[in-house]
Amino acid sequence: LAIIGIISLCRLQKPPRIYVEKSLEEILCNNSKPLPHMTTDHCHPGDREDNLWLTFNDYKPPETQIEWEETCFLDKSFHGYYTWPKIIKYPMNKRARYTKDHEMPKDVTILYDRFMNKQFVRQITQLMILNENENEEQKKFDKDQFVMFKGLFRNFGLAFFDNFIEQLNELIHEKITEKQEGSHRVAAQIVAGMICGSTNWTLKMLNELWEKLTPLLTEVCNNLNSEILSHWNACFFYIIINKDPRRMFRVIHFLCTLINAKSTSNTFNESARWCLIRNLDEFQWRIPSVWCEVYKHIAELLDHSSLSVRTRIA
Repeated sequence: LAIIGIISLCRLQKPPRIYVEKSLEEILCNNSKPLPHMTTDHCHPGDREDNLWLTFNDYKPPETQIEWEETCFLDKSFHGYYTWPKIIKYPMNKRARYTKDHEMPKDVTILYDRFMNKQFVRQITQLMILNENENEEQKKFDKDQFVMFKGLFRNFGLAFFDNFIEQLNELIHEKITEKQEGSHRVAAQIVAGMICGSTNWTLKMLNELWEKLTPLLTEVCNNLNSEILSHWNACFFYIIINKDPRRMFRVIHFLCTLINAKSTSNTFNESARWCLIRNLDEFQWRIPSVWCEVYKHIAELLDHSSLSVRTRIA
C-alpha cells in the first residue's frame, strides 16, 4: 500500500508536459537535405524516404540543450510506418522538476525529505528484499516498485541519485547468498526507474547518470547467473518498450558493447548476454543499422556448441 501511495503522489505531483503541433514538412525543414516525398494521404507501410529520420541509422545525438529539447521524438513504433497525419502532436523533450533551489509545495516536500535521507532509502530497499521471503510473487520483477522509482526520478531529477547509486552498489555486491536474488531484483527495478524517469532530463544530467551507471551495468552483465537474469532482462524490457530509439541512444550504445563483446568459454554468460540483447526487438523497424550488426555477430555463432546459445540467437 505504501508503494501505491507513493506512485499516486508522484502522479498527482507530476509536472505537465509541453506539447507541440507541427506538420511533417515543418519537422523536417531543419534538415539540410532536400525534403523527401511525403506519404500523408495513402497507406504505404514499410521503410520510406519520409520515415528514415525516425530510424537510428546515421543518428547524431544533439550537442546542445536547445537541440535536444526541440528534437521530435515519437515513442510509439507505429508513428510514420504506414502513413503520416497532416498534423503531428508531440511533447517537447523537457520537463520541469522539483529542486531545492525553488520552494516546493508541502505535499512534495514530504517525499523529498524522505528520499534525501540515506538511511530511509536503505530501509525501503531492504524492506523490498525482505518482503520477497513472505510472498512468492515478490520474487518476480515488481512493476509497481519500478513505476514508483520512475516517478521519483521523473519528478525530482538527480536529487536522490547519489543515495540510490550508493545503494545500488551495495545491492549488486550482496554477500549473503539468500539475499542475492532479491537484491538484484530491487537493483534492476531501481535502474529501470532511473532510466525511464530520466527521459526528459537535460543532456548534462543524462551524462552524469550514465557516467556512473555504465560501469555498474557492465559489472552486472559480466556476472549474470540463472537466478538474477530474469530481473535484468525485465529491466531492459521496460527501459526499451515504447521508446524512440534516438532518445535511448545511450541504452543502444551499451547493448552494442554486449553485441561486440568477445565470445567467452562461459556458455551461460554468452547465452545471458544475447538474452538481454533480444530486448532490442522492441525498437522493431527503427534500428536497421543495429540489426545488421547483430546479424554479423550471430552468423558466427550459428554452429556454437551450446544449445542454449543457439536457442537465444534464434
